[in-house]
Amino acid sequence: MVIIDIDTYMQKLTAKEYYSLEAPILFSEEDNRFNKHLGFFSIGEQKYKFSWNSEIEPAIELLSSSIYGIGIDQHFCLLNSACGAFCHWDLDTPFLFMMVYEKNVFVICETNILIISLDFFKTEKEYMFYDIVSQVEFENWNMRIRFISNKELVIPLHDDSNPHLVIKDACHKETV
Repeated sequence: MVIIDIDTYMQKLTAKEYYSLEAPILFSEEDNRFNKHLGFFSIGEQKYKFSWNSEIEPAIELLSSSIYGIGIDQHFCLLNSACGAFCHWDLDTPFLFMMVYEKNVFVICETNILIISLDFFKTEKEYMFYDIVSQVEFENWNMRIRFISNKELVIPLHDDSNPHLVIKDACHKETV
């Protein structure tokens, strides 16, 4: 995973520029009153529009040789620059950061974590918490989550009989 220079790939736009630019929309707020910031993301000649509400800058990261992750507010998007395909997720809680582990991107939000397949752009699993996530790390096929309350949770990502990432119930949400 490579954190990229936002200024190289992203440019903010005025409303007139945004609405006149013919480009696919990666994500935006449903109510245009909440689209405070407008911009586009470009890879070569291809441009993609998106908008967001908060004052922070979007996180844009190169997750593999041709897949970019973009997260901001309650939006996350994967974009395959090789073919132009993209997929957007409306998040339940604000986006914090993303991490790659074993061909999956872990989308870390305030009170939940989504595991999304980089091969299929599909949500494989979601964990929901009653506390706010402050830190996530991977060690020995375990995901260690620390919360702002100083509590810690370790979630095994495989079982002993099958040392591959445990992906069960693709659309199932687990509350921990």
